[in-house]
Amino acid sequence: MTSPTVRIALAAAACLLARPLGMAEDQTPAAKIATIALNDGRVLHNVKVMSNEGASLVVHADEGLLKIARTNLPPAMAAAYPAKGVASTGAETVMPAFNPDKPPEDPPTRKPEPKDRPMTPRPVARARPVFKGCTIVSFQMKAFQGSQGSEQVVVQNNTEADVELEPADFNCILTDGTRHAAGYIVTDGYPFVIKKKEIVPARGQIDDLIVFANKPLDIASVEWRR
Repeated sequence: MTSPTVRIALAAAACLLARPLGMAEDQTPAAKIATIALNDGRVLHNVKVMSNEGASLVVHADEGLLKIARTNLPPAMAAAYPAKGVASTGAETVMPAFNPDKPPEDPPTRKPEPKDRPMTPRPVARARPVFKGCTIVSFQMKAFQGSQGSEQVVVQNNTEADVELEPADFNCILTDGTRHAAGYIVTDGYPFVIKKKEIVPARGQIDDLIVFANKPLDIASVEWRR
């Protein structure tokens, strides 16, 4: 017959070893827990604690790799893993559970970056190359009295006679295709001379300032009038 002292010791040992089936609260931290009922009503199965982040636990379960807020843990499990920081609410999924029946999603397609729009092409010269036997040899922008709407133009006379030119004989073409007639001709020098007519000597040249406007112009070319 067993003595009362022995019976008390056996009963105490049985209480320490007893674990209710289906409950996770008495599991040791290193053990794989069969079931955990979270405070938000969800139930996790075959749970293993991967890390203790203080305010939450990272666990691996059949439902996936989850981060569970400490406030959502059962009391016994929260006590088994002491808090290291301020608790947060809710549970965050770290990695979804693997589903062999669901194919992996394709990564989002990156839209190609828009390329810089090409600059507006400069208009092609459309004027006749020879006017009254003269050709425009060259032109370059040169301001006149602060205005950038003028060009220094060199004209070659290819005939045996003098040729008379007027400002209206010269046109400039802007980069947007707009055509402007010249207002007057200036012989550069000191003092400069403003002219309404210019004489190009036979087999000779003039190097004059052709003024198209008293404002800046984006000039692409200088041509003879049509």
